[in-house]
Amino acid sequence: MGCFVAPVTEAVVVSVAKKVCAKKGIQNVYVEHLDTLEKCLYGGSALLIVEHMYHGEVVPWYPFFTAMYNRADMIAMFQEIATAGVAMSVLVTLAWVGYVHFQIAQAKRTRLSAGERV
Repeated sequence: MGCFVAPVTEAVVVSVAKKVCAKKGIQNVYVEHLDTLEKCLYGGSALLIVEHMYHGEVVPWYPFFTAMYNRADMIAMFQEIATAGVAMSVLVTLAWVGYVHFQIAQAKRTRLSAGERV
């Protein structure tokens, strides 16, 4: 019902962190790849929102979640956010960390083949 709330929240936090790092001039390999994480989180969340709208779980009028009309459904919605939503966010973030480490390894291999010291 609301599993996309956790990835959207993480995406907003990543967007703010990216702006703060840019403002303070912080640069490292993770900051350079925050765009990728941000796009993955926003894109996946958008797809989940469309899917939930298709199934009638999210509507374009207040309170937006159909589960908000019934207290028992609200509990199920919060449990879904806490379990499925957080699990998806963690999985996407771990995949992004793997991607960043793969990029680091590729850069090292390229420098080694070019004869540079690492």
